[in-house]
Amino acid sequence: MKKILILGALFVGIVGLVGNMSRLEKEGVLHKNLLDTKISQYSDKHITPNAIVKDKKFESLAFESVEGKSPIFSNQIAAVVRAVKSFTKGEEKDEKEYGSWIWTPVLQMTPQYMDSVLKDAREDGVNVMYVSIDSYLDIFTMPKGKERERQKKDFGDRLEYFITLAQKYNIEVDAEGGWRNWAETGHTYKAFAIVNFVRDFNATHQNKIRGFQYDVEPYLLDSYVTDQSTTLRNFVKLVDETESFLGDSELQLSVVVPDFFDEGDGFTEKFAYNGRKESVFKHLLNILEGRAGSSIIIMSYRNFAEGEDSAIEISENEMQTAKKGLYNTKIIIAQETGAVPPPYITFHNTSKKYFSEQVGKINSAFLSHPNFGGIAVHYVNAFLALR
Repeated sequence: MKKILILGALFVGIVGLVGNMSRLEKEGVLHKNLLDTKISQYSDKHITPNAIVKDKKFESLAFESVEGKSPIFSNQIAAVVRAVKSFTKGEEKDEKEYGSWIWTPVLQMTPQYMDSVLKDAREDGVNVMYVSIDSYLDIFTMPKGKERERQKKDFGDRLEYFITLAQKYNIEVDAEGGWRNWAETGHTYKAFAIVNFVRDFNATHQNKIRGFQYDVEPYLLDSYVTDQSTTLRNFVKLVDETESFLGDSELQLSVVVPDFFDEGDGFTEKFAYNGRKESVFKHLLNILEGRAGSSIIIMSYRNFAEGEDSAIEISENEMQTAKKGLYNTKIIIAQETGAVPPPYITFHNTSKKYFSEQVGKINSAFLSHPNFGGIAVHYVNAFLALR
């Protein structure tokens, strides 16, 4: 996003103005306020403070640096190994994803609540749940001892119970984590702690997490305005280090991004990483190519599928970039159903019938696209509330 547009992003009278704006003007006015609202609406209410503030005891703990490695060559070798494993297990399938987020902290979800949400979500077509596990950081930051171990076990047991119930309804489960500062110096320990928990969980539990998802959103940092390239490079590095840390595990990796990270959108600067000067979206594609089943979830938040500035139009650049580069990473189109302004970016206060019609149009538009991976709905409670 252009710096001048971010500085001028004032959410005053926007509903009356947007009809006369070009997409470029509209995006510049909208993005900062829209996504700030989304964060405060959901993450601020449900995320633990331990995911936001820095604990100095852990600030030196981070992923091992991967600077200088070639993300394309080394990752493609790893991808071949994982692809062979998948093929030998007969796991080849092309079912489109229909995912949704659940923000309720793990230890606050009762068995009755889990069953109700999963049952209703499956009836509405959901086949993947993205479960926030940021609250694990409350346990990670506790003093070592019996109480910490007890709570860690309770957390793992509750998560496994959710996964077991989800399997009953033929729903896969991804673990989700992230806050805007997780890629910044002194904060990367949060990402390491969460990803390490997910990897260890799958190594010690019969019912496993399908993948890990980042929803970091670094463009909400003040540093994004003053030094966009460095802020985005830190983010790309975090994703790269995470992919390397996951190693030969079968965990998939997905990243949630706004609809303006592609070069064709004209809102973010190209920057160098590992010897390649690309858009942030292209850097992510290069990294995720090394992990089978990887995906990028585009927050293409519009409550109309077709026409100028529609969900389809604002997703086109990313779809074409992935296709032209012959990438295998899937692109998933996310839609909003929560009560957030401005009204045209959410299906809140619309009907489930209208929502389904618009999602159907998105599916039809991209169904034949080699990188189209499906739909994601933000978020499950608001989605189920549509009537």
